[in-house]
Amino acid sequence: MPGHVMNVRKAQVSLEIVVIGGSIAGLAAAYSLQRGGHRVVVLEQTDGRERSRGGLRSPPNMTRVLNHWGLQPYLAKHAVKCSQLTFLYGETGKDIGCITLHEEQFADLLADFRLMQHGDLHSILLDIALREGVEIRYNMQVAGLDSLSGAVVLANGERIIPNLVVGADGQRGLTRKCLLPKEVQEDEFSSDQITLLFTIPTDRMRDDEDLKHLIKTTEIKIWLGDSYLCQGHLSHASKEYSLLLSYSIDDDLSEYRENWTKRYSVDHFDLDYDRFEPSVRKLLQLAEYTIPTSYANRPLFDSLVCDNGHLVLVGEAAHPLVPGGVQPTAMCLEDAEILGSLLSRIQAKEDLPRLLSAYEELRLPRCREADRYENRNRLMFTLPKGPEQKLRDAKLRWGTAGWDKMSEQSFWDIWGEELKFYPFDASEKADDWWTKWGALVSRQNSRNGANFFTPPTPTVEVSISNH
Repeated sequence: MPGHVMNVRKAQVSLEIVVIGGSIAGLAAAYSLQRGGHRVVVLEQTDGRERSRGGLRSPPNMTRVLNHWGLQPYLAKHAVKCSQLTFLYGETGKDIGCITLHEEQFADLLADFRLMQHGDLHSILLDIALREGVEIRYNMQVAGLDSLSGAVVLANGERIIPNLVVGADGQRGLTRKCLLPKEVQEDEFSSDQITLLFTIPTDRMRDDEDLKHLIKTTEIKIWLGDSYLCQGHLSHASKEYSLLLSYSIDDDLSEYRENWTKRYSVDHFDLDYDRFEPSVRKLLQLAEYTIPTSYANRPLFDSLVCDNGHLVLVGEAAHPLVPGGVQPTAMCLEDAEILGSLLSRIQAKEDLPRLLSAYEELRLPRCREADRYENRNRLMFTLPKGPEQKLRDAKLRWGTAGWDKMSEQSFWDIWGEELKFYPFDASEKADDWWTKWGALVSRQNSRNGANFFTPPTPTVEVSISNH
């Protein structure tokens, strides 16, 4: 059962909302909107049974949202508290440096850095969404969106006309295409980066001298090799060890794009085990399969809301970030919290365009910042051997040597970019916006329903067939 949830605000006007996509982003948005007083239906194209076993990092800004939703008991059961970040040389396993996450240093944040499994979070969000009253319809193929009426057109011919559609169907989904400028063809964007996900039961690691130390600590191991990045940590309540390997490959990666469930044999990728230190090598050999995903470096949109206000994007549909980073899932949870908080304040349907505009104002700068940060990190941590790599390692050594004793200015000079994400409070940001602009929205609503924020309505229909 969820823990105690405080200050649940209910909207004065209940909207009919359709969420397209039963992803983590979709379930989180559905829950947040339903608890705010709206009636939410989730349309998911699969049967909903598949769960990714990949590892997931929940930084304080994400954990704070989960805490606000009363999920502390779930986190205590399914997630482990991250104690340390350890950087190592990928080929030898020798330490570069480490950052110990002391509890007193995170006390002001009121949220922990947690490690968990993607599938566990998905199940948790599904549970609370259903408890809140969200309706979830599986095996629902969405064929198109009618931008004039706001109707969702299903492959079976059914038309649903809600007050709002929330697009949570990922970076290659239908809803993202609805906001894509006609001159941009996103399928042309590609990358030579592939990320392989591995999951190893910890029972298979206990008796191995090179591996048993990995399951005795709740740290994140970060191996930096020649043009590759490898990250490992406990997940699934310490029953599994999650390993993530990112590297460049000179091959067509379109087969793996946005794949999070299809499994391949480890041998399929012909990995050169000599590039890895013994513990990583053994982990790769113990893995029964891998889940590969490739990343296309898509541009971020200038808007997250369609011109007529019928559609708003959340999650990967809104901001496709580099897989395997710290912030991608956190951004999805922040989206959900802010959208739900804003729409819980709606007093009339005419308020919707302004509140969606507020969501866009709050999320676009934040997501652009996360995109820049994750891309910079991926480039820095996958450098080939050479002068830049040596400079990076020297900076890491200096920045982790006695880091808890260095001056506050030096600390923020080195780690400020990472840590500035952590204090972000999504609920507080929505509250701040309402404190500043809420009176204006209320006054505008009282003027006979007129709304000067409403943009002109286009008459374009978007229809995309499923393949």
